[in-house]
Amino acid sequence: MGKKNKKEKGKGAEKAAQKLAKKDRKAEGMEDLEAMIAQFKEEDKQRTTFTEEVSSHPTPRTNLSVTTHPDKDELIFFGGEYFNGKKTTVFNDLFVYNIKKSKWMKQSVPNPPPPRCAHQAVAVAKEGGQLWVFGGEFASPNNLQFYHYKDLWVLNLKEHKWDQIKAKGGPSQRSGHRMVVYKQNIFVFGGFHESHKNFIYFNDCYLFSLSDYTWAKLSPTGSGPCPRSACQLAVTQDGVLIIGGYSKVKVNKEVDKGTSHSDIFLLREKPGNKWSWEKVKETGNKPWPRSGFSVAPISGNRVGFFGGVCDDEDEEEIKSLFFNSMHCLDTVSYRWFNVEFYKKGKEKKLPEDDVGDVKDDEVMKILPCPRMNSSLAVKKHTMYLFGGVVEDGDKQVTLNDLWSIDLRKLNSWDQILEADDTGADWFEEEEEEEEGSSEEEMEVDEPGCSGDHVK
Repeated sequence: MGKKNKKEKGKGAEKAAQKLAKKDRKAEGMEDLEAMIAQFKEEDKQRTTFTEEVSSHPTPRTNLSVTTHPDKDELIFFGGEYFNGKKTTVFNDLFVYNIKKSKWMKQSVPNPPPPRCAHQAVAVAKEGGQLWVFGGEFASPNNLQFYHYKDLWVLNLKEHKWDQIKAKGGPSQRSGHRMVVYKQNIFVFGGFHESHKNFIYFNDCYLFSLSDYTWAKLSPTGSGPCPRSACQLAVTQDGVLIIGGYSKVKVNKEVDKGTSHSDIFLLREKPGNKWSWEKVKETGNKPWPRSGFSVAPISGNRVGFFGGVCDDEDEEEIKSLFFNSMHCLDTVSYRWFNVEFYKKGKEKKLPEDDVGDVKDDEVMKILPCPRMNSSLAVKKHTMYLFGGVVEDGDKQVTLNDLWSIDLRKLNSWDQILEADDTGADWFEEEEEEEEGSSEEEMEVDEPGCSGDHVK
């Protein structure tokens, strides 16, 4: 059989996703799921005016979006999911955190997107500020059925108004994709579509024009990254970097095997609206391979990475190592640096050439606990970290703590908000615990257990 070209492979993935979506619609319980979403939409129609009220912080959740306001000192929180061992709850509420006042506001905006998680959001300084949201998924309460979205929404941050943008030719239904603003466009890459028994991963690329509101699918030359979700993107002077990610393959009918990717590719823009893939050669102190890590631009050509999880899987169990270390990648030289934190009074700028030797008594030990799927955002030289997921034995602990660190000093993490105690909410599985299970407190970079799929 002759080899298919890249374009044909992309079409094959799209057709497979369409078939999987059709199977989902026929699957037992899927009609109930769609009815739940329709009910949410109907209830949201009752919101006819914008309201805002002082609120407590968001409840524990993961796979939400945290975005910095383009014009104000604010963080915008939208959506997410919470799992208590028995029931999954998916949100579409909107919170705004005022950085200067350290104040939370909950906003009720007419005509919002239906509840979702594992979506993506970006903000642009246009018409008083816009928040763009694409895709994501809605899970049934028993976490066995998933409805994947392919809708595109924009929130006018000045007029407090949601609008669904209906443009043809966009990505298929998916979640776990990644999205960034590239020049005057929104760039979307990858993701996955999963049902109770089937799944498919993507490695396609799309641009949405912010000027004429049209989608365009890219057809890059060269060999690019394999299909994946949960990667991270970074905009460079040459194009867009695709960093790491996660995907699964079927070992047999009953067993899936996950892979944490550690490769980096550059999608280079060329004259004439052409694109090409290039494999990046990295140097320096490269982090341990992991998935579920978070990324944010931190200084010039530098992007920062935090946390994540590394899985060692076999047919019987998953052994995992969670991280709370921070790393830095230079997007010009493609060199990795470790980032150390120093006691107050010992300011440390991001490394120019090397990290250097650091004495143990100089390093700050007050750090966010090891976790995966946390949210990072940067505003005015300060990086903010919200939530994530850790595990304590068989319990999946969803966090809602908030931290900050001054990127000009790197002398300490400051905890703005402690996580709620959700231990009492967890429902244990109805089976005997194995002897010798660990009941010790989680320490820095100590192993735990990860979830089934990384978004």
